[in-house]
Amino acid sequence: MRETLCRLSVSLLLAAPTAAVLAAPYDDTYDQAAGYGVETLENRVQRLEKKFSGQAMAKMVGDVEKLQSEVLKLRGEVEKAQNELERLRKQHKEDYGNVDQRLQQVITNQSVMQAQLQAAAPPAPPAPAVPVEGGEQAAAPVTDNAAQSPLPAAAPVESAPPPPREVAYQKAFTTLKDGKYSDAIKEFKSFMAAYPNGEFSDNAQYWLAEAYYVTKDYGAARIAFEQVVKAFPQSAKVADAMLKVGFIDYDRGQYAEARTALADVVKRYPGSSAAKLAEKRLERMQQEGR
Repeated sequence: MRETLCRLSVSLLLAAPTAAVLAAPYDDTYDQAAGYGVETLENRVQRLEKKFSGQAMAKMVGDVEKLQSEVLKLRGEVEKAQNELERLRKQHKEDYGNVDQRLQQVITNQSVMQAQLQAAAPPAPPAPAVPVEGGEQAAAPVTDNAAQSPLPAAAPVESAPPPPREVAYQKAFTTLKDGKYSDAIKEFKSFMAAYPNGEFSDNAQYWLAEAYYVTKDYGAARIAFEQVVKAFPQSAKVADAMLKVGFIDYDRGQYAEARTALADVVKRYPGSSAAKLAEKRLERMQQEGR
């Protein structure tokens, strides 16, 4: 009896692991033809591949979005540069037009002055009167009879040559009108050295500044325009000189100084052409947010 119980106990102990294995859920991972654990390794490799491919794709998407953002930024900068270039082109075209307009106005004024001087010249003296019967006098007849004694020919009236000051100014001004700005600068500087004050000096100083301005020598132009205001405060060129100071400050990006100079033109010379141009430039600055 005791021997039988021992055998039964041994049998139960041997059967317990087998029963536990049979009771566990079936996992086909370990039941592959290739052998134990092979499928587990493949699954791990696949999971790693999916993980790394997802990270690479996310990084690629991020890089593309970054590049798109940089392209948009560059497009904005290009568009901004194009607008600034167009603004400068229009501005310089307007400034050159103002210079040409002023030159033409000066030429027209000179022509009108010459016509007025000619009209104001004294008339020619009348022919000398000769006595006739009855005590009346009549103008001496003019005939082509060679037998008569010819009257002495009147001496030709020669106009006095213009003074050297005027000659020098007109020469420099003509050079400026011809577009020879470098030569005009030299001639106007020579004129101002010889005639720092007096007739034509304020105009010469102004056109010297304009020649600098047209050649984009803004530093020299600003000094020359300021000299018009300081040295010739009663000149008709002061308003235009102050206007150009404001334009130069605008061109150089000194917007606060430009606004002050232009507002001063409007205040001191209301209704003038210089004031109207100053108001126009101030409006443009307000639109540009300057």
